[in-house]
Amino acid sequence: MRNLEIKTHVTSLAPVRARLRTLRPAARQPVVRQTDSYFRVPKGRLKLRVFGSERRGELICYFRPNRSAARTSEFQVLPVADAAGTLGLLEDMFGLRTRVRKRREVWLYQNARIHLDTVAGLGRFVEIEVMVTSGMTQARRLMGELRRALGLRSADLIAGSYSDMLGKVG
Repeated sequence: MRNLEIKTHVTSLAPVRARLRTLRPAARQPVVRQTDSYFRVPKGRLKLRVFGSERRGELICYFRPNRSAARTSEFQVLPVADAAGTLGLLEDMFGLRTRVRKRREVWLYQNARIHLDTVAGLGRFVEIEVMVTSGMTQARRLMGELRRALGLRSADLIAGSYSDMLGKVG
């Protein structure tokens, strides 16, 4: 799968949330708590995402450049029934690079997901992921529309991921 994404640091999520409420037909999803464990892999990124205290999770492998402008990400998501067992196996095989804990508020708008994230040790962020379903031109148009509607400036965009910002474990 492929998406176009951006991330920006914000001092408060409230103004963005207020703008999302006026964006029709944006739909708010339930708030989730996620823990992403990143592993040392030779190519790309590999993380195990666990939802709250559930046993289930997702194994996510992705490739994308670290740049602040909108960037394309190629990824695969596999459901995991036994997150704890999978975590132990992957830590033994690859070693843990870092762990990211966040509270994520998800909004859906057309073929985009807007994440309002509060990340432990880092602060508050807005992340927009536009799925490339009708070509790159449509994805770029929608990304621009959302950035304008939410008041996200190019100067505030961040390269990299939360795992990069937190650094390495050990």
